[in-house]
Amino acid sequence: MLAERGGQSIFLRDVATVSDAYKDIESLSRLNGTPCVSLSVKKRSGENSVALIDEIKDILARFNLPAGVAMTVVMDQSDYVSMMIGELENNIASGFLLVVAVLLVFMGARNSIFVGLAIPFSMLVAFTAMAMMGFSLNMIVLFSLVLSVGMLVDNAIVIVENTYRIHNEGVSRMEAARRGAAEVAWPVITSTLTTLAAFAPLLFWPDIMGQFMGFMPRTLIVTLTASLFVAIVVNPAVCSAFIKRGGGAARGDGQPRRSHPILTYYERFLRAAIAHRWAVVLIAVCGLVVTVQIYARHGRGIELFPDTDPRNATIDVRLPQGASIERTDAIMRTIEAKLPKYGDIKFFLTTVGGTVGTHMAQTSGTHMGQIYIEFKEMSLRSTNSTELVAVIRKDVGVMPGAEIKVDKQEEGPPTGAPVSIEVSGDDFDTLSEATARIVRAIETTPGLVDLQDDFEEALPELRVTVDRQRAALFGLDTAGVGNFLRTAIYGSESSKFRADEDEFDITVRLPLDQRDTADVLSALQIPVPGGGSVPLTTVATVTYEGGLGAITRQNQKRVITISGNNQGRGVDKILEDIRPRVDKVSLPRGYSVSYAGENKDMIESGAFLKRAFLIALGLILTVLVLQFNSVVLPVIIVTSVILSIAGVLWGLLICGMRFGVIMTGLGVISLAGIVVNNAIVLVDCIRQREEEGLSLVDAAVAAGRLRLRPVLLTALTTVLGLIPMAVGYSLEIHTWPPRIVAGAESSSWWAPMAVAVIFGLSVATVLTLVLIPVMYTIAGHARARLARRFSLDPER
Repeated sequence: MLAERGGQSIFLRDVATVSDAYKDIESLSRLNGTPCVSLSVKKRSGENSVALIDEIKDILARFNLPAGVAMTVVMDQSDYVSMMIGELENNIASGFLLVVAVLLVFMGARNSIFVGLAIPFSMLVAFTAMAMMGFSLNMIVLFSLVLSVGMLVDNAIVIVENTYRIHNEGVSRMEAARRGAAEVAWPVITSTLTTLAAFAPLLFWPDIMGQFMGFMPRTLIVTLTASLFVAIVVNPAVCSAFIKRGGGAARGDGQPRRSHPILTYYERFLRAAIAHRWAVVLIAVCGLVVTVQIYARHGRGIELFPDTDPRNATIDVRLPQGASIERTDAIMRTIEAKLPKYGDIKFFLTTVGGTVGTHMAQTSGTHMGQIYIEFKEMSLRSTNSTELVAVIRKDVGVMPGAEIKVDKQEEGPPTGAPVSIEVSGDDFDTLSEATARIVRAIETTPGLVDLQDDFEEALPELRVTVDRQRAALFGLDTAGVGNFLRTAIYGSESSKFRADEDEFDITVRLPLDQRDTADVLSALQIPVPGGGSVPLTTVATVTYEGGLGAITRQNQKRVITISGNNQGRGVDKILEDIRPRVDKVSLPRGYSVSYAGENKDMIESGAFLKRAFLIALGLILTVLVLQFNSVVLPVIIVTSVILSIAGVLWGLLICGMRFGVIMTGLGVISLAGIVVNNAIVLVDCIRQREEEGLSLVDAAVAAGRLRLRPVLLTALTTVLGLIPMAVGYSLEIHTWPPRIVAGAESSSWWAPMAVAVIFGLSVATVLTLVLIPVMYTIAGHARARLARRFSLDPER
């Protein structure tokens, strides 16, 4: 009973119809076209995703589902994480075996064991330190370990090889270990410090990109510091007890009686290079200049992250705001009907009225829908998934009244759209017109697809403007009128009804026939305080007009963003074509255009990595000046670093890769730290030979002969440690017997960095063995001439 009037009871059934019904549908889900209920689970930050998902799977496995009901896991990150970890573990093992194999060939079984011990010992120390620092095991940490596998033995090679050489001269094991370590201790420490100095600036990488890639410098710094400890402390102790002399006697100068043919050819080549030293330097410099020109003309362009084959894709659909869920669903069903014919699709999940995944995840409504497409495993696909996304995009095509975006999965931290143009100003009508002209100007750009803007126009709406003065005469206000309209049209929850453990919402609103027509507002009566009612048209004006779905501001300016994807062309090439076309579009005073999205991230990351590279060179120079007490020698060493960039560019050209701002940039910085190691040991050896009384040229040649094998070994071990990552072939160690596997998905992601280090280090090794002695002799002759002219001590 609601009230009593004139002795009569008024019940709810007298003024309203009570019915047991369902809520209005706000979202729909289908799996492969079959209705379903989708449930997503998110983990807390820092939790082990693999362990958590395994626990969830165990719980789900215990459920007894009714007949005809099936459960499908459509998005399982643990599979991807396990796959990435497994592939990186395979690469670590493959690189380790290649490194040990090379050591066996060049250093013999016993010495190779001494050097190879540096890898497990260093990783043991590193894992202990990282556990104490709270590091989690992720793909960045694992790749850092892959990158460090070949580098971990560099210090050990130098110390063990030097100890072995001294022991062959007739010195006891204990004395050989002591002298061998002491003789190269400072060069080894300096070379490690220069490598750490190269990675140190990366610790200060800002924003989300730094959070994503920041594990790499931290892991490498910890691991390489551990390798230095092992080389200085563990390797000499082991050598003092177990090292043995090799075959053949020794001469007084410490050189083997019978030189290896490679040593003989190298000595001849080095003496010829020193005899034509200025020509050699000119060739090296011209080689870099020519390489840069060739890459500028024939290079494939620039990218933020490598373009890899996606494991999944999404089709996002957006209609004008306010569109009914039935209309959105009809378009989604049309798109769904086109997907089953593609055999490489594992399944597709359709969500209408909301979104899943990463795209547009912050917005939802009946006017939006998304199809999440999962592809089969790479080994089971009949075609390239990137090409399949392009085919699906073309097949879906354009549908009237809907904006459709077919996008593939992106690796790495979240970034903006590949092409993103922001048009800013004060008035949305002017902005909309300017945006339309820009879209028309750039829509024919080759390689630009999914072009759309975020100016979200809503369906026409009924706008109620309350006359506040007139409403106040009836005791009403704007809020009261608005709340009543919402209750009448949309409904409001007045209470809840509980039946045992079930709970039902009680919603109050007008009957359907009184709220589904536009003229309902003209007949609507608004209750007033004290009893009675007044027509809505008495206190408000109702107009029929268009509306905006969303308003975006940036720096207090209204902004419309034009976005698009790239297909078959690099983003940098597309933007080169877009900018002149946009510049031709005239904009009113006060309106401007800026470029954001992936291009902005690329510019910011590139600027940081340039600064990091320059700071790394500065730190390396500082360490070298302190080591050699000279300014000329550090400049010679750093020159070899700069010239080695030619190898990076040739590697990208040969492998047909784009210059990745992140991956290739990190490869160049890593190269800067790696290249100086051999140069430091070689320059120090030349100085030692000069102190022994050899002439400048003889000292350079003798040092080159002595350090040829360790230089080649350190470079070769680093290169071989990265070969599995670069070529995509590795040893599958998780099965027995182990087998060679190809096409690892993670390889295409890390390959540009591996290629940069491999080719750059290969060129740098030649520069170290040839150009460093040549430039050292040039500096020595110049120092001698200056000393003769000004009567100075040439040794100063």
